[in-house]
Amino acid sequence: MTPTVDGSIGASSFSPPPAQRDSGWGRRELGRGEALYRAGDVGGLVYRIEEGLLKLVIDGPGGRERILSLAGPGDLIGSIGPLEQSFRETAESLSQARVSALPLTEFMVDSSEELLAAAAKRLDHLRVTLEESELPVAMRVARILLRLGCRFGHRSDDGWIRLTLPLTHDHLAAMAGAARETTSTALGEIRKAGLLEGTRGRYYFEPARLESFVHELS
Repeated sequence: MTPTVDGSIGASSFSPPPAQRDSGWGRRELGRGEALYRAGDVGGLVYRIEEGLLKLVIDGPGGRERILSLAGPGDLIGSIGPLEQSFRETAESLSQARVSALPLTEFMVDSSEELLAAAAKRLDHLRVTLEESELPVAMRVARILLRLGCRFGHRSDDGWIRLTLPLTHDHLAAMAGAARETTSTALGEIRKAGLLEGTRGRYYFEPARLESFVHELS
């Protein structure tokens, strides 16, 4: 599924830059698995995701991939700090994607508040990653599902959230900072408790019950 903003729970939190500046953005299409940029590349560009889903990745212990967050339509990524001369993370597409790009210097003219918000969001992702690193894996996975559901999920009439993203167990493991086998076991534990249905990128859960599960583990 190609994520779009319309209809998702988190849609109202994301808005594009002012329309009068749209014509100045360069456009780029990405295929699945294609890198938009890599950590250490020369920066200077702000990217706005128009369609699709990208993972933001750093190297973890032993060179293992660690996914800091997923970015979707409306998100700003890339050089979102005024002193950033190179990209801090690797951005790789998880689906067919379309992005727009604008030089940081031009973007700062009348959108500094948007940059500050994007930078604060990235710092929050780093904080959460550090805070969760010592938590039980099942708790980490549950919290990841809740965050993804809040941003990308669709709520059904019965209160359950439907989350349809191109995510494998490997992706969830990279987000949780755990081995794939351990992550699969954690998903099985959550599923066995009746808190999760579906698998391989199609998940259904009731957020209130999953939140209670997290609190019980804390």
